[in-house]
Amino acid sequence: MKVASKVAITALSSMLMLGSSSINLMAEAAPSRASSNITVKTAAVKTGLISEGEKLVEAERDKINKLLQENPHDSYILYVSSELKKEKDSIPEGSISFSEVSFMGSPRSQSFDTYEDYLKRASALKEAVPQQPADLPEGYRLTKADIYSVFTPKDLAAIKAEAKKLGKQVYSKKMNMIKSDHISLTYTKGQDFINIASFHWDENDLEEYKKKKEKEYSYSSHEGRNYVSWREDGKSFQVETNKNNPLTKEELIMLAKTVVKK
Repeated sequence: MKVASKVAITALSSMLMLGSSSINLMAEAAPSRASSNITVKTAAVKTGLISEGEKLVEAERDKINKLLQENPHDSYILYVSSELKKEKDSIPEGSISFSEVSFMGSPRSQSFDTYEDYLKRASALKEAVPQQPADLPEGYRLTKADIYSVFTPKDLAAIKAEAKKLGKQVYSKKMNMIKSDHISLTYTKGQDFINIASFHWDENDLEEYKKKKEKEYSYSSHEGRNYVSWREDGKSFQVETNKNNPLTKEELIMLAKTVVKK
């Protein structure tokens, strides 16, 4: 075979090989471009869904803020479903996901400057609450009064059930606080103090709580504090003083008997 013919055949073979490679590369690239297009479109759809969810939340917040302008002392709970927030982790049973709920308006913990202001709010609760002792020792004055409202997993379950019934992933409701989680009144005289407090038992400890007798006053002294504790009307109550407080065990128990308002 002539040299020229060999060169021509070699060149043609190379062209055919390159052509085949180009075809293969184009065929392989096509699915990648299609896949990329699908990914971009999917991301756009997801972004749209998230934006729509944010719009629903902001609209509900705006509604609550308008209501709070008329009644600034009201409290509202805003619920946003975990599905809308794209949460992947499940919430343990009996727990509250605070990513699902937020509170607006009057805070769940409230402090009061005067006993009169405290008593006005405490009297609206549907439960027994601490009050100033009938025979408060001379020289003591109120320096702090706090009410912490309760919000339990049962409350969250009720909110979620209402939202589901109405077919809403974003839902708000005015909170009617009729029970406290913790109440504390602190009286001071120089370096001495008397703290009167009430607590709600955790549901997990409720059975143990029920075994305790009503108005069985128990005195103890530990960790630099003196305590008288008891249960009354479904709650735990406690009178606490500093270690070196001159009030005796008998005097603290006498105080304890007059610090519950029903």
